Amino acid sequence: MQIILLKKVDKLGQIGELIYVKSGYARNYLIPTGKAMIGNKKNIELFELKKTQMEAKKNHQLALSKQRAEKIIKIGLINILAKSGEEGKLFGSIGSRDIADHISSLGITVNKNEIKLPNGLLKNIGIHEIIFQPHFELLIPIKINIVS
Repeated sequence: MQIILLKKVDKLGQIGELIYVKSGYARNYLIPTGKAMIGNKKNIELFELKKTQMEAKKNHQLALSKQRAEKIIKIGLINILAKSGEEGKLFGSIGSRDIADHISSLGITVNKNEIKLPNGLLKNIGIHEIIFQPHFELLIPIKINIVS
């Protein structure tokens, strides 16, 4: 089935690409979630008209994301308090939600989906590097210091 992507989909394509996918994937996932529309002549013409609006919206969102990223970079090392044992192992773990809540308490709005933990949940005290991804084109490494 031929579709037009309305949003970037990982491992599939960018906004505005005309691609072929299996019909079940398109009908059951991409079209209902608003990530794509059927690629017929009428929809292709409609999309060309909307394309400039979508690009302007994307650029605006990217600019806002860069502003938030700059604020987080200015903070530098982010300290999080947690209970730990004698060997430096935490009671429990610190995940993306905990980090997002802590950064939000500092005055910067962060969603838990924007925090990527490349090594999984943080289970030890010390400095850990995570990734802040406010926009799909923007990856910012952040250092988190977990203190007991």
